[in-house]
Amino acid sequence: MPPKKPASLIKLEEVDSLQVDESAEVPVGDLQEADKDGTGNKAKRRKWEEARRRKFCGKWLSIPEIRDWVHPVPSDPSYVWCKVCRKKIRAHLTDLKLHGKTKKHKRYSVVRDPQLPSNSSLMLPDLDNGVIISFGSPKIVSHDVDMVVNEESGADVDSVGAKEVVNPASLGFIGCGNMAQALLGAFIKRGLVDPPHVTASAPSNRNLIKLCAMGVHTTHDNNEVLRRSDVVFLCVKPHVLTSVVAELETLGTDHNPLFVSIVTGHDLDSLEEMLSTVVENPRVIRTMPNTPALIGQGCCVYTLGTHASSSDGCVMQSMLSAVGTCAEIPESQMDAACGLAGSGPAYIYAAIEALSDGGVKMGLPRHLAQTLASQMVKGAASMVMESGKHPAQLKDEVCSPGGTTICAVHKLEQFGFRNALISAVEASALKSKELGNKK
Repeated sequence: MPPKKPASLIKLEEVDSLQVDESAEVPVGDLQEADKDGTGNKAKRRKWEEARRRKFCGKWLSIPEIRDWVHPVPSDPSYVWCKVCRKKIRAHLTDLKLHGKTKKHKRYSVVRDPQLPSNSSLMLPDLDNGVIISFGSPKIVSHDVDMVVNEESGADVDSVGAKEVVNPASLGFIGCGNMAQALLGAFIKRGLVDPPHVTASAPSNRNLIKLCAMGVHTTHDNNEVLRRSDVVFLCVKPHVLTSVVAELETLGTDHNPLFVSIVTGHDLDSLEEMLSTVVENPRVIRTMPNTPALIGQGCCVYTLGTHASSSDGCVMQSMLSAVGTCAEIPESQMDAACGLAGSGPAYIYAAIEALSDGGVKMGLPRHLAQTLASQMVKGAASMVMESGKHPAQLKDEVCSPGGTTICAVHKLEQFGFRNALISAVEASALKSKELGNKK
């Protein structure tokens, strides 16, 4: 017969669905004290055990879901340090499990090396219990060599310059119009960058005031943006881009930022030619986002320049994917994408407004009419994307023989609804080409 455990000890059951072997024994003196009054015994016991669980346990370092990034905080065992996100997290297995599944954590685990806290009070002292804390194999070994190597596979990822930064530590925006504000707002909201690490410039304070309220560093000096940023977004009007770039100072060989242009009409050749006065062999990416990126529902495309590496493309894919749908396309398709996705939100806003007016004309309150029209457009778009059916098939499924919808569709055809949308895309795409030819 196995020896009995002392009466003053009990077993703590498994803490959650991770199936961790939590056989740590805890004293029950406090529980017995809590049960003296004979009321609420189970609730008090549950509360005490919950408090006991929310402290770091060395056995968590063997759990696959968290062992590669969790680090104990000896000064406060109710918290742990995330080596990927580089912040403290409450020491509770459920919280840690959920944290490991967040988009921000997954993104950082790809582009960041694990890092221990710099505060000495958070560092782990020497342990005598045999617990070993190790870093997971980092994807990026070093930025100080000419070749970035994937340590797990040994495969070459990409050739990059010694000073190129695969994970941008700071962003810069030259121009702070609606599109720049939409992108920056989305990046901050999604946790891609902290506001103090962003520098934005504009000729007046009209738009800069809005960014100051977000904690962004603002300036009227475009060269300051250039000096402080690893990735510089060019967000000015097409007709002023040439003069803006001409005023930029030449950078030294120790700083080679990635330039991302959202300027309509300027192709990669012209962008690289202009920026070659700023830095030799400029790394340029041309992109076309749209304003729904502000709420994480953007539709973005991009194309890489001659000197941009695939690592630069991965950075752009990661950033733009966080604010909506993103795809890399040939530059020859950029004007067409501008006509469809870049200008497209305005077409849909006009359609929602017209539908709302129709509802009001037929007796609906304005607020209800707009809500119904907006939700209807959102639902119809989701049906197209999730069902995989052709829009014409979905349209036919709504049109009953001799019904109300087919009569309405007839009116749309009669007044050239389809032709108007096709012509709108065409006009926008041609205007984009025209702006490019005027550069």
